[in-house]
Amino acid sequence: MKLVLMSDSHYNKESIERVRKKYPDIPVKVHCGDILMPPEKMKDFIAVGGNMDFFFDYPFEQTLDIDSFHILIKHGHDLFPGSFPDYRGLADYAKQCGFNAVFFGHSHAYYDGEIDGVRLLNPGSVWRTRDNSPCTYMIVHIENGIMRAERHIAADLFLEEI
Repeated sequence: MKLVLMSDSHYNKESIERVRKKYPDIPVKVHCGDILMPPEKMKDFIAVGGNMDFFFDYPFEQTLDIDSFHILIKHGHDLFPGSFPDYRGLADYAKQCGFNAVFFGHSHAYYDGEIDGVRLLNPGSVWRTRDNSPCTYMIVHIENGIMRAERHIAADLFLEEI
């Protein structure tokens, strides 16, 4: 199973559209919040609301079960403050709720790690980063109990005509 994971687009409609066009064969596309567009524009995504999506009716959390992974999808702003947070609160919350993986956003910084047995994936932002790195999104591969994330530079979406 392969899926697209992105976050913090902040009304960057073009990046979302380019992801759709570049990956039409990937059936699962996930957006971890701060979309700033109405949910009807994101019907082909599993999407959650972020701290900037207060005008829109997105769910606060969603779940996804793939292979052996019980995944929590959340923006994360309620569980860690600031731009360069400690993700322990997010991992603790997920573990208490029975999740073994979390897809999240909010920090605008790419992260692929594990805390206390919980896999944490943040694709970064396709709009603007806070750590001076390039804007990013992820392609996540899940197969035979293994989750592997590929970091993709968002600017590459604009280098080729699709």
